[in-house]
Amino acid sequence: MYTISMSGDKSFKFANSEGQKYEIKIRKPRKEVRADGLCYPPEDGGCAKISINPHQDDDDYNETIVHELSHAFFWGTSEDKITYFAKTLSKILKKFGS
Repeated sequence: MYTISMSGDKSFKFANSEGQKYEIKIRKPRKEVRADGLCYPPEDGGCAKISINPHQDDDDYNETIVHELSHAFFWGTSEDKITYFAKTLSKILKKFGS
């Protein structure tokens, strides 16, 4: 089942194509993680978390969102493939998006 809900300006909930629930939070990931985004592993019956660092330029911010959402929908895909996909899609969206 496909569901999306928004709560406030800083979070967004959705379910991927397999029904796994996620919540995106716009906040910097934990300090010990050197990343601008983080997708935590899926939880059986629970809600997995995604953190996005808001302190990036627009292009990097959008690419980070695509990157972390890609993990949510394609969990288990290699980091290299996710990164390549996110960079490619971000460039396409920047060129042709509004």
